[in-house]
Amino acid sequence: MKAALKIVLLGSFVMAATMFLGASDQKDKKAASKVADSGSFGIFVSGRRIGTETFHIEQRGDINVATSEIKVDDGKSKASQTAEMQVSPKGELRSYSWHSTLPQKEETSVEAKDQLLIEHVVPVDQKKLDLPHVLPLNTAILDDNFFSHREILIWRYLATGCLIKNNERLCGPSSFGILVPQQHLAANVTVELIGRDKINVKGQDVEVNKIKMESEGIVWMLWVGDDFKVMKMSVPANNVEVVRD
Repeated sequence: MKAALKIVLLGSFVMAATMFLGASDQKDKKAASKVADSGSFGIFVSGRRIGTETFHIEQRGDINVATSEIKVDDGKSKASQTAEMQVSPKGELRSYSWHSTLPQKEETSVEAKDQLLIEHVVPVDQKKLDLPHVLPLNTAILDDNFFSHREILIWRYLATGCLIKNNERLCGPSSFGILVPQQHLAANVTVELIGRDKINVKGQDVEVNKIKMESEGIVWMLWVGDDFKVMKMSVPANNVEVVRD
């Protein structure tokens, strides 16, 4: 049976759907930048905080841009990475770039060309190579460690995988094609609304929407507020939790 999600059409979701799902007005190309979401996620493993993702998602006229920075220190090793994704008003990927400075220097970029997504990879040995993927331009980027990418995919799911009936949003499972640039891997992910749940947010119990995301045998659970912002994520099998600061 399909679960029901209450409709709360706040500005953040309307903007998010506009930005990443092709619903934007082409006449509004000169409009000022509009922020869909901005903030940070704390990254926890077995209850101990090991890192932070700082992210910013906005509409810049006729291009939509999501930037992120990850810093991790688990006591044994450190990591520092940045990423930028650019998406057209039609929801098609324009470009994606990933850079690592710690623990080693690497980079990968993805560009759309002739109905292909082409990865330009610069590994540790700095020997450049190109990896073409026969994938549609609306393939979602879901890179390792960038949790804001999962929020963007949730926005797409809520806008395209649901029907509105009697002032409720009825959402069944949906499948999306994804590309994981750090793994050079194309795959499918299934997203499904489980229902309503209560979690503790900054000392208060809050009722939110619980969503399951599964790909390649890995299950993610996400808790999404009625403002369509992800409040918490977890990977139960790996004792990983990601919590909005």
